[in-house]
Amino acid sequence: MYNFIDLFCGAGGFAYGFEATGKFKCIGAIDNKKAAIETHKLNFKDSYSLCEDIRKVPPELFEENLQGQKVDVIIGGPPCPTFSTIGHAKINSIRNPKGKSVNDDPRNDLFLDFLNYVDYFQPKIFVMENVPQFLTKYKGGTFKRVQELMNQSFPDYEIHHDVKVLNSVNYGVPQNRRRMIMVAYKKGYKYKYPEISHWFEGSRFNIDPNENHNNGKTLKPHVTVESAITDLPRITDNWRVSECEYSTSANLDEYQKLMRKRTSDTVQNNICRMSNDRAKKVFSHMKQGDIYMDLPKEVRQILPFREDIFKDRLKRLVLNKPSWTILAHIGMDGYMYIHPTQLRTLSVREAARIQSFPDHFIFVGNQMETYMQVGNAVPPIMAQRIAESVVKSLDARK
Repeated sequence: MYNFIDLFCGAGGFAYGFEATGKFKCIGAIDNKKAAIETHKLNFKDSYSLCEDIRKVPPELFEENLQGQKVDVIIGGPPCPTFSTIGHAKINSIRNPKGKSVNDDPRNDLFLDFLNYVDYFQPKIFVMENVPQFLTKYKGGTFKRVQELMNQSFPDYEIHHDVKVLNSVNYGVPQNRRRMIMVAYKKGYKYKYPEISHWFEGSRFNIDPNENHNNGKTLKPHVTVESAITDLPRITDNWRVSECEYSTSANLDEYQKLMRKRTSDTVQNNICRMSNDRAKKVFSHMKQGDIYMDLPKEVRQILPFREDIFKDRLKRLVLNKPSWTILAHIGMDGYMYIHPTQLRTLSVREAARIQSFPDHFIFVGNQMETYMQVGNAVPPIMAQRIAESVVKSLDARK
């Protein structure tokens, strides 16, 4: 069993995927969102889960609560840095004497604190996820600076020579979600990105990191929104009972069985936000796949938005396709995630299913907080595939 810590852990989608391999144990996690840490504590009972700003918790202090356990792997998703110059050998020297980053952007501090934990714990491997733009921001300048920093400050580590963007849809998640996955390892270790297992036929969103897809002919078809949500309890937007019975337990498909593997007859967090009558009237005119600007002008006037910047302010999901990316903005409103067949937006549990959280994973907090936890997460199924590749790297050196 390998131990890992999760920085900027959120609810724990990344960590759940690692633990789902049966080869990893989460021994520590940190995030500054109280509800997210309460969710993490509930679902990772053996982890030291701390609610605090990582900038206030030096790794020496964090280590005191790990009960002497060795850290083999560090995972996390620090905000994308924006530093314009890196020319020093040590992490602390990138900050000025007052502890500020070179260009005073707080995201730099958070990214550097992630690396500070790496510097202190010296894990065999660390895995960092971020937005795809991490690789292209400032014409690739941000990533180039990261490489320079790694070469200068971490001579014992190698970044995988070809950092990849992965799409969760190609690993059996019913969602197009592209994320940059950077893997770095102590010299002597190797890493290969996980082979994909699913293909979204006719889509431009497929990503095969090892380019072995043969146009998807040997892969499983994508998992659909229909598979993700249609066995869940039937609700209305005024439904306020968190735990209720499934709508069906007959003829479940592979994905539904996986999501329900450790549950019985009921599921929690299946509550959605209220939609006003005007919104519902507009929803009734939308076909699956429609966006706001597909509607006739007279319908748009029922619920008017600035049409020059809110062209897809409303979007209705399609049953036989994967969802588009579930964003944290779902915590503010769900208009970009309208149920395919009902006059309401997605429930927290439906969004969690689309993210591939199993039904026994319970979210803590108010409605906005639980939605945001789902939207901010790494899809657990994709995380598990990444973790399985990390296991191969670690086992190869035993």
